[in-house]
Amino acid sequence: MPTQPSFEQEMPETGSIRATPAGGRRKLRELQSPSESVTALRVPSNTPSQLPRRAGLIPGYAGSLGGSLTERPVGWNTKEREILDVATVHFLRHGYRGASINAMARASGISKESVYRYFNGKKALFEAVIERELNESNETFRWRVAVLQSLDLRTALTTIATAVLTTATTDRALALQRLVFEEAVRSPAVGRRYHKVGFGQTYAALKQVFSSRAVASDFDVAALCRHLMAMLSWRITLERECAVRPAPTRAEAVTLAAATVDDFMKAFLRPR
Repeated sequence: MPTQPSFEQEMPETGSIRATPAGGRRKLRELQSPSESVTALRVPSNTPSQLPRRAGLIPGYAGSLGGSLTERPVGWNTKEREILDVATVHFLRHGYRGASINAMARASGISKESVYRYFNGKKALFEAVIERELNESNETFRWRVAVLQSLDLRTALTTIATAVLTTATTDRALALQRLVFEEAVRSPAVGRRYHKVGFGQTYAALKQVFSSRAVASDFDVAALCRHLMAMLSWRITLERECAVRPAPTRAEAVTLAAATVDDFMKAFLRPR
C-alpha cells in the first residue's frame, strides 16, 4: 500500500497583507485591462478591520521556500508591496518563464535597480509573490475558523468547508495554483511550500475538529480529514478548471459546503 502524504505539521505563522498603496494600484491598473480576472491585491472585504497584522517575511532572502525563512518584526514596506503587486500581475499573466524583471520595470515605471535592491533575482521575487499570497489566504482562513470550538460538529465542518470553497475556487486562486504547479516541476520547494500552507491549514483545522469531539467512525482522524478534503475539492476544482462553471457565489458555496458535509457524515460517521 502506498504511504499517504502527511500533513502533520503545526499551523504556519503568517503575515497579513496591508492594503495596496495608491501608487501600486495605479501601476496595476496600467498593467491590466478591465476584462481581466486578475485583480489588485487587497485585504478581503470580509476580513475584520481588527484582524491582527503579524510580522511578514524578508522578501529578498537568498534561500528557497523549502529552507528556513528569516522573519523580521515589521511587514512589507511600501516599495516592496509596490514591486510585489506589479510582479504578481506579470507572473499570473505570463507565467514564470514568460515574466521578466526588465518587462516589469518597463511596464510599471519601477526601475530595475529598485527591484534588485529588495529582491536578489526573479526566483526570489517569484517566491516572495507566492509567500505573500499564501499568507493572505492563510490569515483569512484562520479568522474564519477561529470559532470552531464553540460549534457543533456539523456546523464546524460546514464552516471549514465554506472557507475552503470561497477561497480556493476564485479565478485568482486557480491562476496562482496553475502557476505553482508549472514552476514546481523545476523548483519542487515552491510546490512543497504551497502544499504545506494551502492544504495543511485545512487539514489542521479539520484535525482540531475531529480530535476535540467524540466522533464515532471506522476511520481514524487522518483518514477522515483526507476524505472530507477530497470530497470538497475534486469536483468543483475540475469543473472550474474545465470552464464548466464560474466561481460559486457566497450563497452557493454555503449550500455546496453543507451538502458535502451531510454526505460525508452519512458515509463516514456512525450515529451515536
